Amino acid sequence: MSARFSCRRIVPLLLSAASLGSPGSARATETAEGGVRGVNPADNLTKFEVQPRLGVIDDAAGISTTTLTLKYDRAIQGRFGVNIELPLARFEGAGLSANGIGDVNLRGRYQTSLGPTIVIVGAEAVLPAASDDLLGTGKWQLNPTLAMVYPLGKTTFLAGVVKSINSVAGEDDRPDLRQVQLRTLLGYSSPKGWWVLADPQYFIDRREGDRAEFVFEAEYGRMIAQTTGIWLRAGGRLGGSWDRSDWTVGGGIRFISF
Repeated sequence: MSARFSCRRIVPLLLSAASLGSPGSARATETAEGGVRGVNPADNLTKFEVQPRLGVIDDAAGISTTTLTLKYDRAIQGRFGVNIELPLARFEGAGLSANGIGDVNLRGRYQTSLGPTIVIVGAEAVLPAASDDLLGTGKWQLNPTLAMVYPLGKTTFLAGVVKSINSVAGEDDRPDLRQVQLRTLLGYSSPKGWWVLADPQYFIDRREGDRAEFVFEAEYGRMIAQTTGIWLRAGGRLGGSWDRSDWTVGGGIRFISF
């Protein structure tokens, strides 16, 4: 099996999971009460983000992906929202390398209240726009998402997120995607303008006999201006029968529009 063929099968699994940030991705803007608005995934805001990220697939072999993702979110009438993500990507390892753009993500969401709990229903379409096989999945995807957010106080929340990843068309020689991601988010945002997030994640690959992987990520961020926030995020694999990647580190800057 050639190195390029092997990487064309492995990289899509990592890239598809790397696009699972919403709705857990933190958004931030200071408020008079309750700390930093937007860290909670129930906050629906218009914003622009730049997100650098390094994902190490195999540390010992030196295989990694690096992305610089440009993301725009648009809030619509409070309950609705849409966003688009365009990643600029690099793959390196196994004697191969590639630079260019990755797959494009388009998302929509609707949220409502059930007592104190916020329910978010989302849908994601992934367009196989990558400029090189090593930078994308080669598959069109339709990925439904369900999230429930429960406030533990004015500054603390607990959220559960379920996302199903499903390829529906694309290149026949690329692996189909049949994955599930389960996340539990625990967040605190300080009235002083900083926040922390714990983000344990469980990935299931239904295409390969339900193999699974447990990952833990943590995030710290703070406001540097009234409408501008920065953050750092890092994490890695803790165990499981699926060895998707070793560790990741990233961050970003966001600009909020009221």
